[in-house]
Amino acid sequence: MNITMRRVLCLSPHPDDTEFGVGATLHRFKGKVDVRLVVFSDRSKTRSEKHNDRDQVAAAAKLGIPAGNVKFIDQLGLKVDRLPVRFFGTEEARDIIRRVVAHAVKEFDPDVIFAPAAHETMQDHQAVTEEVVRVQRGRAAILGYETPKHNRLMNPGTFVKVSEADIAAKAAAVNSYTEFTTRYYFEERMLDALARVRGMDAGFHGLAEAFEVYRLVVA
Repeated sequence: MNITMRRVLCLSPHPDDTEFGVGATLHRFKGKVDVRLVVFSDRSKTRSEKHNDRDQVAAAAKLGIPAGNVKFIDQLGLKVDRLPVRFFGTEEARDIIRRVVAHAVKEFDPDVIFAPAAHETMQDHQAVTEEVVRVQRGRAAILGYETPKHNRLMNPGTFVKVSEADIAAKAAAVNSYTEFTTRYYFEERMLDALARVRGMDAGFHGLAEAFEVYRLVVA
């Protein structure tokens, strides 16, 4: 069974989450799908990073996403501020998440929504996906991606086969963040290793990205 992927909405609690979770998949379908990327926060206060906007656009470009398709939530015309890192779980923040997601879905009408896996240990990730699954209705499939640092309970229900070139592009994308590149899980060999494990999980010798399935409507 194939999932229709003409319009894809990627929800990124922080800069780099989409690149880690969906980067190789987006590169595989580069030029074949219309992608919108919505980012809920930056690290200007938590890590004093000054170039998240610039670096997010650069990272997305390596996966084939045009700059105009990359928006932080304060750039959507909703009169909301970027959410403070580690505080997505407040009722006020959850209300903003719901408003942002509803706006993005209505405006873009995606076939697939990618959000973090529901059991990520990072509370911001959990909040975004809980609200997406709780309030979103309609035809769009909802898939959960994994970020290697924050996932302990990944239970993938679908896989996308990717290539070494796709993993290389994913590594280039995550390493576009010029102020945060000293972590071991940014290394291409680490991303390659995870992709090989996911290929094995899917039952073949090769590379894959894995996703949990929260909704899939078969017409």
